[in-house]
Amino acid sequence: MSNSISNRRLTWQFIGCWLTWFIIQVALNIPISHHFHGWSQEFLLDAIKLTLWLGAGWWFTHQARQGTLTLTNREQWRPNWHFTAGYVVWVAIILYLGLQFWLLHHGLRVNRTFIPQYWGRYFLVVGVAEEFVTRGYFLNALLKKTTFATANVIQAAGFASMHIPRYLTTIPAMSVGAWLSNLVSVFVLGLLFGWLYKKSRSLWPGIVIHMTWDILVTLFG
Repeated sequence: MSNSISNRRLTWQFIGCWLTWFIIQVALNIPISHHFHGWSQEFLLDAIKLTLWLGAGWWFTHQARQGTLTLTNREQWRPNWHFTAGYVVWVAIILYLGLQFWLLHHGLRVNRTFIPQYWGRYFLVVGVAEEFVTRGYFLNALLKKTTFATANVIQAAGFASMHIPRYLTTIPAMSVGAWLSNLVSVFVLGLLFGWLYKKSRSLWPGIVIHMTWDILVTLFG
C-alpha cells in the first residue's frame, strides 16, 4: 500500500473542486447576489461557501488512508500559540497594508462600498474554508510526496486558480491587468500561507493572517 495519495487522485479531486465552485458561482452565487440583499444575501453566500469548502475538506481528509497525510485533522486544527513567526508575519501584514493604503489614499479611509456584512464573508468565512482545503488537505497530502518547495508552489498555483471562477463571473468584467495582478498576489499569499502551515504544523496562523488580509483589503482598498 502506498503511503501517499496518488497524483491522479489529487488531480481529479482538485479539478472536481474547481468545476464545482465554478458551477456554484454561476448557478447559485450570482443569482443570490442579484435577488437578495443585506444580511439575507450574506447568510446564503456564507452558508454555501462553508458547506462546499468545509465539506470538501472534511470528505477528502476522512477518505485519505492513515499515513497518507502529513498531519491528522486533530493535529492541524490544534492552535500553536508558541509559533512566534506567526505573530511577526501578522503584524507585518497589518503594517504593510496599512502603509500601502495610507500612501494610495493619503490616509486610511474606509471604502465607501464596504458594508457590515462583509465582516462575515471576508473575515470569518473565507480564511477558514480556503485554508482547510488548500493547506489542510492538498498541501498536507503533497508534503508526503515531494519536497516542501515543490509542494508549496503546486498548492499556491492551485490556490490562485481557485479564484478564477469568481473572476470569470465578476460584473463588470475584470481587465487583463487586474486578472494578472490578482493572480500573482494570490499566488504569493498562497506561498506564505503554505510556509506558515508547514512551520507551525497548524491551520490557525494561516487562517488568522488570511482573514486579516481579506478584511483589510475590503475595508480600505
